[in-house]
Amino acid sequence: MVLEDPGCVDTIIQDWQCVLPATLNKWKIEQKDLQIFFEDFRNNLLQNKEDEWVKRHVMYPGLEETLKACKYPWYIVTSRAKHRTLKLVDAMLDMQWPEDTPRLYCKLLPPNQRKIETLQEILDKPMVKEQNATIHFVDDRYETVKAVAGEPSLSKVRVYMADWGYSTQAEKDAAKETKGVRVISLTQFQELLNWGILMGVDDGCGDDN
Repeated sequence: MVLEDPGCVDTIIQDWQCVLPATLNKWKIEQKDLQIFFEDFRNNLLQNKEDEWVKRHVMYPGLEETLKACKYPWYIVTSRAKHRTLKLVDAMLDMQWPEDTPRLYCKLLPPNQRKIETLQEILDKPMVKEQNATIHFVDDRYETVKAVAGEPSLSKVRVYMADWGYSTQAEKDAAKETKGVRVISLTQFQELLNWGILMGVDDGCGDDN
C-alpha cells in the first residue's frame, strides 16, 4: 500500500478498519490467504536463511544486558509463534529455553482476551500468590493495555504502555489519559527490570499521578 501511495500512511493509521477491507477488495484477495502467505514466507526464511532472518530483528539498546542481568522472573507474552520466539531468545539473548518453558506464552490471538487470560494464569502461580508479588505488564499496543487495565480480576497488575514500540503518538496520548495505564520510556522499562520499580515514581521521590 505504501509503495503504491507513499502519502497514505496517515490514512492507514487513522482509518485502518475501512482501509483494510477496501484494499483487500481492490487486490481481490482474502485476509486469511494473505496471513497464510506471510506465515509461509517467514517460516521459509527462517528455515532456509536463518542468519538473514535473525538480522532483521534488532534488540532495543541496552535491553540484552538488562534482561540477562534481571534478578526477577520475567515472561514473554506475545502473539508471535513459539518456534520463532524461541529462536529469537536464543539468537539475541543467548538463552536456550526449552520448548515447554513456563516463561513463554505464544500465539495469543486475539491479543486482548488471551493476554488477560495469561496474566490471570501468572497471578495464580504459587510463587506469585505466596509472596504477594507485584506483576508488571508492558505492551506497545494501546488496545491491549487498555483492556488489561480495565479488567477487574487484574487490579493487582501494574500496566504500562511502551513509548518505544509500534504505537502512534495519538495512542500514546490516549494511554496517558487511560486510568490504570502509565506510559514509560525504554529507560524506565530497564529500571523495572533492574529494581522492580520506577525511579522517581515508585520510590516516593516523584509524582505518581
